[in-house]
Amino acid sequence: MPRVGMRTRGWAAAGLVACLAGCADGRSMPAPPVSRPQVWREVARFSGRGNAQLDTFPIERFTWRVRWATANEQPAGRGQLVVTAHSGDSGRLLAEVVDTVGVGQDVAYVTELPHRYYLVVQSSGVDWTLVAEEPTEP
Repeated sequence: MPRVGMRTRGWAAAGLVACLAGCADGRSMPAPPVSRPQVWREVARFSGRGNAQLDTFPIERFTWRVRWATANEQPAGRGQLVVTAHSGDSGRLLAEVVDTVGVGQDVAYVTELPHRYYLVVQSSGVDWTLVAEEPTEP
């Protein structure tokens, strides 16, 4: 077994002290960046009952969201809401946004290229509200 002398331990201790002194030399470490809450801008708002193909709206960011809510379920336990996002130019299906049963509310996020979109709603037994929003800053 190798013998560790006082001189070797001394150098190790001196190195540790130097490292700690360098880390706490009176200069403060930069504070971590404070994240600001994301601010969202309403782009379009829709409400109704039953099926609908909604008007187009422009999205200028890669990520956007749909706040949705259902209410007034009749008959109870049978309401359904399915929402899909489509290209406003080609009509191509781009994202399944909502697929829910019953009364509720939530937020669904979509990440796609910025352009014009429209939503298609398939619904039965509930009133629905949809709000398309995009962030004010990238």
